[in-house]
Amino acid sequence: MAEAAQVDTRVVKTSIEQGGVDLSVRLPPPLDWKNEAYFSKKTFQVNGPPGFPNPGTTRHRLTWNDDGVFEWFQSDFIQIGAYKYTGDFTIEVQFFDGQLRSGVFDPVSKVLLFDGLEYVAEFPVPDVIVEVSDNLNDWTEVGQLEEVSQDFTEGYALSVRFKREKVGSEYYRVRINASASAPVMITNELPETFQLDPFTLQNVSLEGCLLTVDVNYGGGCKEHEFELFMSPSVFGESFPAQANLWLKHNGNGDICRGLVSDKLEFDITSVIEQYRAQHGKDDEIILNVYGYFSDEPGAMRAVRYSP
Repeated sequence: MAEAAQVDTRVVKTSIEQGGVDLSVRLPPPLDWKNEAYFSKKTFQVNGPPGFPNPGTTRHRLTWNDDGVFEWFQSDFIQIGAYKYTGDFTIEVQFFDGQLRSGVFDPVSKVLLFDGLEYVAEFPVPDVIVEVSDNLNDWTEVGQLEEVSQDFTEGYALSVRFKREKVGSEYYRVRINASASAPVMITNELPETFQLDPFTLQNVSLEGCLLTVDVNYGGGCKEHEFELFMSPSVFGESFPAQANLWLKHNGNGDICRGLVSDKLEFDITSVIEQYRAQHGKDDEIILNVYGYFSDEPGAMRAVRYSP
C-alpha cells in the first residue's frame, strides 16, 4: 500500500483462482479532485413508471460548477445549492432549502466522504494491455481481458481480470495508456445516421491531436456512449480545408432525467492522415463539430488544427 507521497504506478493486489488472474494496479492521482463529478459507491433502486419492469439501479451524483452552484441528484430528483472550499480537501454546501452539508476528500484513496456517504470520481478508463512471459525476455499479449474496471479498495486503481494462457511459471506485466482517447472514424454515411439519442453541444477545444468536446444530456442511471465520425471522407474546398465531424450518442435506454455534463476526448490522428493521403502534405484544417439535430444540422463549434 503506497503512502500518500508515493504516487508511482504499482500492483497492489493479486489473486489466482480457477485458472483466472485478478490484478489491481494502483495509479497516480489522475486529476485535481475539484474538477471531477462524483458518484456514490452505494447504488439505489430506481423508482420507474408504474408497470415498468425492473428499471434498475442508480447512484447519487455530485457536481460543482465554476459559478459556485452545487448539484446533487439521484434518478429524476435533484437538489441545488451553493458551495465553498473550506480547506485543501474539504467542501461545504448550503442547499437552497437551508440544509448545510460538508464533504472531505481523501487524497490517498481518492474517496470523497460527503454527508456520510462515500463517493468516487469516474475517471476515464485507460487502454490496458496485459503481457505474459516465461523468461522475462520474450513477451506476448494476453488475447482477451475479461474485465477492466476502476477499483478504489486500495486507493485509485484499475482492476484487471484475465485467464491464464500458460501453465507453469509465468510472469505478467501490465501496460497502461493513461491518455486513452477514442479515434475519429472516417465514413461517407449521411449525418442523419448518427442522430441516435439527443445531447447538447457545449464547447469544443483542441490541443495537439486531442479534441475535447463538452456535452450535456439527460440521464444518470446508465453509462452513455459517444462516437465521433468524419463525414464525408473528403475535405471541403476552402482554405484552410474543412472537415465535418458528427457525434453519435447512445444512452443505452437510460430513463432517468438528471442533467449530466460530460467531457469527451477524441484522437484526430485519423483525420490528419486522411488529409495527408488526399493532399500529400500536412496543413491547417478547420474541424466543424456538429451537435444533435432532428431535422437539419444546427449547433456547430469549430476549432483549427495546425501541424
